[in-house]
Amino acid sequence: MQLTGILASLLLASQTLALVRRGAPVDAPNALTCAFLIDFEQGVDGHALLNQHLAGKGVQWTERTSINNKFANFVSVQLVGDCQDADTIFAGLPRASSFSVVTTRPAPQPVISSAEVGQPISDEAYHSITGVNDARNKLGLTGKGITVAIIDSGIYYLHPALGGGIGKGFKVLGGYDLVGDDYSAANPVPVPDDDPIDNCSGNSHGTHVAGIVAADARNIVEPGFEPAVPFTGVAYEANLLAFRVFGCPADNTGTDIITAAIYRAADAGADIINLSLGGGPDYADEPDTIAASIVGKYGHIVLASAGNSGAKGLQVTGNPSNAQGGLSVASFDNTVTPLPYSLIDDQSYFYGLGQNNASFVEGQVLDIVVNDLTADDTDLQTDGATNLNPAAKGKALLLRWGSTTQGGSSKRCGYALAAGAAQCILYGNTDELVGIAGNKGLPSMFLSRAGGLALIAKIKAGGKPNFVFTTKQKPYPIPTAGTISSFSSPGLSLDLEIKPDFGGLGGQVYSTVSVHAAQVENYAVPYGSYSGTSMASPYSAGVTALLLQQRQARGIKFEEVRGYLQNTASPRNIFKSESFNSVAYQGAGLVNAFFAASTKSLVLPSAIALNDTENFKPATVLTIQNNDVEPVTYELSYLNAATVNGYLAGDDFTQDATTTTFTEDQHAQLSFSANSLTIAAGETARVTVQFTEGTALGPLPIYSGYIQISASNQADYPIHVPYAGVLGSYKSKPIWSRDSDSLYSRWGQPTGLPSVSTGLYADMDFNALTEGAVINATTGAGLLAVASSTTRGAFIEIIPQGLSKRSSSLEAAGFNTSAPIYIQLTDLIGEGNPVTAALFVPMQRHSYAGAAPAAPPNVWGFFGRAYNASGYAAALPQGEYKVKFTAVKNFCVLDSKNEADFDIILSPKFKLSTGEVEPSSSASSSTASSVATSTASSASSVATSGSSASTGTVVGSSASTGTAVATGSASTGTAVATGSAATGSAATGASTATVSSVDPSGSASVAPSASVAPSASASVAPTYVPVIIASPTYAAPPAPATPKPTNLYKSSAVSTVASAFAAFAGLALML
Repeated sequence: MQLTGILASLLLASQTLALVRRGAPVDAPNALTCAFLIDFEQGVDGHALLNQHLAGKGVQWTERTSINNKFANFVSVQLVGDCQDADTIFAGLPRASSFSVVTTRPAPQPVISSAEVGQPISDEAYHSITGVNDARNKLGLTGKGITVAIIDSGIYYLHPALGGGIGKGFKVLGGYDLVGDDYSAANPVPVPDDDPIDNCSGNSHGTHVAGIVAADARNIVEPGFEPAVPFTGVAYEANLLAFRVFGCPADNTGTDIITAAIYRAADAGADIINLSLGGGPDYADEPDTIAASIVGKYGHIVLASAGNSGAKGLQVTGNPSNAQGGLSVASFDNTVTPLPYSLIDDQSYFYGLGQNNASFVEGQVLDIVVNDLTADDTDLQTDGATNLNPAAKGKALLLRWGSTTQGGSSKRCGYALAAGAAQCILYGNTDELVGIAGNKGLPSMFLSRAGGLALIAKIKAGGKPNFVFTTKQKPYPIPTAGTISSFSSPGLSLDLEIKPDFGGLGGQVYSTVSVHAAQVENYAVPYGSYSGTSMASPYSAGVTALLLQQRQARGIKFEEVRGYLQNTASPRNIFKSESFNSVAYQGAGLVNAFFAASTKSLVLPSAIALNDTENFKPATVLTIQNNDVEPVTYELSYLNAATVNGYLAGDDFTQDATTTTFTEDQHAQLSFSANSLTIAAGETARVTVQFTEGTALGPLPIYSGYIQISASNQADYPIHVPYAGVLGSYKSKPIWSRDSDSLYSRWGQPTGLPSVSTGLYADMDFNALTEGAVINATTGAGLLAVASSTTRGAFIEIIPQGLSKRSSSLEAAGFNTSAPIYIQLTDLIGEGNPVTAALFVPMQRHSYAGAAPAAPPNVWGFFGRAYNASGYAAALPQGEYKVKFTAVKNFCVLDSKNEADFDIILSPKFKLSTGEVEPSSSASSSTASSVATSTASSASSVATSGSSASTGTVVGSSASTGTAVATGSASTGTAVATGSAATGSAATGASTATVSSVDPSGSASVAPSASVAPSASASVAPTYVPVIIASPTYAAPPAPATPKPTNLYKSSAVSTVASAFAAFAGLALML
């Protein structure tokens, strides 16, 4: 593997070349090999310039895609041959302004309900909490005259609910296929054409998105297309444009393709552009994000899904939703969802089927045996573990659900299987339904608590219950209706801007799919229920269409559209709490179409980012515009939202959703230059808002709230302006993780590592590296580069010491000692042990479990190799070295000349040996193998990033025991190599106590007690015991320590969008 030949210019060639390089490096993990996007000056022929320039360089190329309109002029190319030295290849390209590596974007993966959950709810219920019904009934708004572009997998426009055709006179006016059917991750070669139809992707994502915006499924008479209940999209008379950026596999696309689609959509006249794709955490400097802001300046409103990485914790909103000139959309849970029910003595009770075995038959009568009639009375958590009812053989055994630490559905139904039962029925220990995997050995079901108690009551009374299985459905009120979906990615942005901007309905949204997708998903008709921010974004796009129709203002400014939507959104409470959810999670709140379209006031700015303590913005001037025909009096006040605590005392790792907490403290204080004012008709006035920060009671809490402005002409709905900030120094937050008990217990220990601190270790057993120790390049040494925060760039270089530095041995070996020498890393657990250069631009933060984004750390090996002056990996000569870990701090840039802008760790000095394996190192390979095996096993049992499952909140022993990584001063870059195994262990007690005290039950009444007292450790003993009002996952109270994945759902194991349907969607797999 060759690395770029001018590694010394890693910090972007823009320092020396007129052609600015943006974004990721050539070797970025998600970089598309040898694909580049080159921006040109407006009006020039980029193709001709490229052809002439690359011919002169002897480089062959083909075009991927291109744009030349009033918005942009770029050509995306695929180079043939060696393309690592891109800076040199494109240097001197005339009339070019910048170039960037094309990176890939995975296709969105919505949560898809099974065929049994296909029936929609009426528009009256579906659109009730978003003001859409009122916008239709009171204002007559339908989206007529507004055009919405859908950038996605294409649209099955032959669907009668979407107009049945394409072109003039149809709902879908046109569009473009930028990739062709065969485009995929394995075949990233665009073959564009003029037909954006999708009748080949597995889930028909784009068609589902299009239907949420503008479907009209009333009066459908075409056979095979009649929905169970007629319904409409939000703006059912809006027109659509389809821009296809995914092929039939729908697994991957490029940022150049997405960028081109945005510019094409704007050029085609789209008023609104929806992108239900992307994922973070990302910085807003990629081409598609820049494109969203550019077209936004021209009045083309871009909405994009915030992402479905809510399980990963704070600051994971993705691109292109992070665009400052675009709108990032969070997901709120819907009001109702259709669920199947069975009959117990002619009364209906909801249930969910196990995914591993759902072999019940319509009309089947189940012969019920209750395992323990007293299990509910005694709150038994282990029903069936030791008390199996011998009468269960051949019957349907009823077992009480309990703590997942005592076993999930597979284990519990395994008890029934062992008893010889014919079916397993688990009944709830709370009033919520839980999605289950069940047991493959017998049909499994989760029955509502009410149903289980009805069966028990009948048997206790001496009767025999009549249980009839049916697949009939009726509306199930979602307990979490109107609250943030737990899968929804929270902000703030990585630069502490307010993202998401607001939210729409994204949980259990019924819409159109293609005929092919219906066959794949086993739907009787081409309609289905999906969940995700991919659904919330088009819902909000439909609301935006109603707003634009009402305002009848072509070319309305982006800031005004955002203002109307944010001013009138409804801030929502945390589930089962009186506290408003954080702005970091919901932005301005749930959109309201009627309020946005009918308000006669506009307040700008519509959101206020207060930054961190070092960059605190203490005053903001609000401009209040009265668009009414009469004077309006405005009363100003403010509402505090819950503070989000994403870090634990003594633990530098970002917590995930299971251990992040909400508290009612650390709020800002606000005052106004005028608490009340009257503004004449058609006039504006300014009010200065003064902010005073609260006192931080923990590391970097995010505080937020809402300025509330009550207008005399709209008493029913006050205006809200969200604000948010961070207490503490965001720049000083370590990028490299040095000390994390939580990471050790939840990832390191299960993986088999004795330490999880960033640094170079002595050997493959990950023993501490001490000053002067010998590292054998043959057997290698372990290395961890753990990112506790996302950074614009990170790299690891070898630093020669002593005689090695002054000798010519490195130069003789081909290394350039006047430039950084980046080491080669070997992935010890990846298949085939792939190697990579130790540079990551950008570097996403790590998490405890799951897949990217925010994946767990890599376990690296260092075998004495680095990249030479020619860009190739070569063996380092024997000698004395240190390894330097460098990461760009928050708020800082990659090409900074100030060392204080980098988080630096310098290893102890060591001697690199290239000799034979020493006896003391003989166990290294087996230890590394053990780590790999442990990690692979662990990885197989955790959910991917699209899942709502995650690891538990277990806290084990100190994460820092045995750590020998020397931590230097981040401000000066100097390092103190202690070599002490105790370097990061002082926080163990406090960190452990803090984590174990978390009560994420969702209750607002959790009071501090002796059980949450901090450790007595003097070094980090906190002075504050938080009163935790909720956890963003609203999970059941933490149970005894266990490495098994735990439930991530709201309030006593209820899922996002009320895990009632999660059994079918595959979210809550209680294994």
